[in-house]
Amino acid sequence: MLSRDLTENQPKTRVIIYSGKGGTGKTTISSCTAVALARSGKRVLIMSSDPAHSLSDVFNLRISRNDPQKIEENLYGLEVDTVYELKKNMSGFQKFVSTSYQNKGIDSGMASELTTQPGLDEIFALSRLLDEAHSGRWDAVVLDTSPTGNTLRLLAYPEIIIGGNMGKQFFKLYKSMSSLARPLSGASIPDDDFFNEVNVLLKQMEDINQFILSPEVTFRLVLNPEKLSILETKRAYTFVHLYGINIDGIVINKILPTSRTVGEYFEFWADLHSKYLMEIDNSFYPTPVFRCHLQRTEPIGPDALYGISEMVFGEQAPDKIFYSGKNFWIETKRSELTEDHREILCIKIPFLKDAEEVTVERMGTDIVVAVDRAQRIITLPRALYSLEMEKFVREDSLLRVIFREIPVNKEDAELNVNRNVLDKLRSLRRMKI
Repeated sequence: MLSRDLTENQPKTRVIIYSGKGGTGKTTISSCTAVALARSGKRVLIMSSDPAHSLSDVFNLRISRNDPQKIEENLYGLEVDTVYELKKNMSGFQKFVSTSYQNKGIDSGMASELTTQPGLDEIFALSRLLDEAHSGRWDAVVLDTSPTGNTLRLLAYPEIIIGGNMGKQFFKLYKSMSSLARPLSGASIPDDDFFNEVNVLLKQMEDINQFILSPEVTFRLVLNPEKLSILETKRAYTFVHLYGINIDGIVINKILPTSRTVGEYFEFWADLHSKYLMEIDNSFYPTPVFRCHLQRTEPIGPDALYGISEMVFGEQAPDKIFYSGKNFWIETKRSELTEDHREILCIKIPFLKDAEEVTVERMGTDIVVAVDRAQRIITLPRALYSLEMEKFVREDSLLRVIFREIPVNKEDAELNVNRNVLDKLRSLRRMKI
């Protein structure tokens, strides 16, 4: 999907997804957001998709991994258990994979462990987020994600698995071939339960792709004022925009105070932080940037987290959509001298000018856009289906993919018609003979 203007299946629940480099304080920032919203009278769910969950640590309370658990008034927590979600949703898939491993001589216990395929944890985390957002139980859902690399895979995995329209067609073909081959082969071939569950999973992934583009869903990046953190956040910022998701805020965490009473060692780092703060403001403009200074004590528990939220958001509501920008649009360029025209698909990709390699390839009704190591399959609007991709142009933070009408040679068209007529006449003559 290219547009964020979805007219159906829009979640009414406000969803905020926090991500960032490991150790930047995502859990603290996401938790303080949830506490502030809950204490304003809204029913809030704080979720964690990080396999190394730390919500229980920051709230100093053991949080359930199956069902939302009450933390305080209006606030509930959930640490997504991917093993539980796999057994609940994909038992047929799990059985087939486990049997396949056992047929290859792998111990049954090890085979059971291997059924948790890479990437399924990210898919189930987003699927559970979708279910909770559409449940009608919450005014807001805040998702604390795993470190940036896994989060980007979490966003990309549905499209990689589906593979665009061609991927869905291939899966249908594979299902048909398997149903024919199963009676004739003694090998391990997926049964109907396997295909039914995978079909449901593919449908869930399509729903997820639409869901994360909804106006109520926004992404926020957490970083520290340090070079490596800034570089990784820039890459994440580019990647998320490539997927058409709205980033409505950047949170700088663990800023050292500029007081001259902390000693020479910390003064050096405080001065360095000040320089990086200016770089961050300039790099991510016009996305709003929020700041949080390093505290004297660890912010553990709801009261301490509420104090952090006041520092970060001030008097503003933490669930406000602070910024909304358009990532995809189509422009039409007509020539006054000739009758031909061009349709231009515009894709906003921040920091595109810093990318070393950019490629765009047409694949049926999709295009594959690769920016360095980031890659996305984008399904084209129907208006571009019958057009030919001519070229693409990089302009600062904008990628323009230019399409044109497929030229038709009139003489060739007439010749083809004449040949068809001749073929019919020849066939009639043969029949008479």
